[in-house]
Amino acid sequence: MLLATSALFFTACGEQRADVSASAEDVVILDSPSSVAVEVEPIAVTEPVEAEAVAEVVEAAEDVAAVVVTKPVAVPAPAALAVPVAPVALLEVPESELIEMLGYLTAQSGGVATLKLDAAGIAALVGGLQKGLVSEMNPQDFPQEAMQAAFGQAQARAEAVQAEAAELPAITLDALDKIGMVMVMQSGLSQLGFGAADAELIAKGFTAGALATGIDPAMEAKMPAFQAFIQPRAEAAQAQAQVAQAEAQAVAEKAGATIAVENIAAGQAFIEGLSADAAVQSSESGLHYKVLEPGSDVKPTMSDKVLVHYKGTLIDGTPFDSSYDRGEPAEFPLNGVVKGFGEGLTKVGAGGKIVLYIPSELGYGNSPRPGGAIKPGDTLIFECELVEIL
Repeated sequence: MLLATSALFFTACGEQRADVSASAEDVVILDSPSSVAVEVEPIAVTEPVEAEAVAEVVEAAEDVAAVVVTKPVAVPAPAALAVPVAPVALLEVPESELIEMLGYLTAQSGGVATLKLDAAGIAALVGGLQKGLVSEMNPQDFPQEAMQAAFGQAQARAEAVQAEAAELPAITLDALDKIGMVMVMQSGLSQLGFGAADAELIAKGFTAGALATGIDPAMEAKMPAFQAFIQPRAEAAQAQAQVAQAEAQAVAEKAGATIAVENIAAGQAFIEGLSADAAVQSSESGLHYKVLEPGSDVKPTMSDKVLVHYKGTLIDGTPFDSSYDRGEPAEFPLNGVVKGFGEGLTKVGAGGKIVLYIPSELGYGNSPRPGGAIKPGDTLIFECELVEIL
């Protein structure tokens, strides 16, 4: 969908622009590699306007703004183009017509016709599309605020159309130009190998698709040929993405290993320095802790759920998570969090307070959430208050 593209764009740009601090779910809520927590800031309308009989062009990448795992997350490769295959014999269709069809289907799958743009608006959208295809401009070069404003105009327009408003909000030509460029990035046209040489034909088809309220019945007979044309490109794009993903992961692992060695050494030195504080105790696992208030005589076991207020920092004082900042304690099973955190809370009763010093091997090891404040090999410090054993 055209508007759904906005949320995907902001996620993609955000991952490249910012080293986001850990979220509420970043550290202690999950420990299983298969558990995933996702935060998504909704940009699109709550009920997207869809064109009739729309064919999806390419599945977009998943939104992952704050993923909590103990292993790197594999980014899905571009998916194959999904188009309806009519039960008819394969026709011989010139490649130029198939490329034009691609532009047509891109506009249809984006629901462009539902925005009821005039000729100037469609031209601006097509202009952005062509810029994206010839790589004149990169949408990621634009400030997120500008892109959000552009898609905000489209959202308002879509909502007005859906509500059958007598007067539709305007969308500036500049906004449509930006949206056109983003559509190239998120529709998969570039990944499928289409570029400057195909821009004119794709633009021609896109213009026709932007005016049509449904798929042209005359195209149904061409669908098998179109599928045969696109499928090899989709498979090649998927293979290329997998190779790029493997290479990027190898580079990240190598860099992470180097960082981990340094951080583990710093963490060990920090833990050793705790011996100067007679109140700091240690367990067989290597966990170090300091009981501030013992709380009740009844202590939780690893099979219990607890309600806890906590604040997490690195050994240099960098904060990465705090239930206090969110204004409410967190609830979770002790066997579902990182080992050091779960074990540490068994050392106090309800109402108790404790400081946990968690070495890397009892925390996130060398595989913390990518992009978060916690780096490979980091030692973690938690100031905890056990509110209740559930």
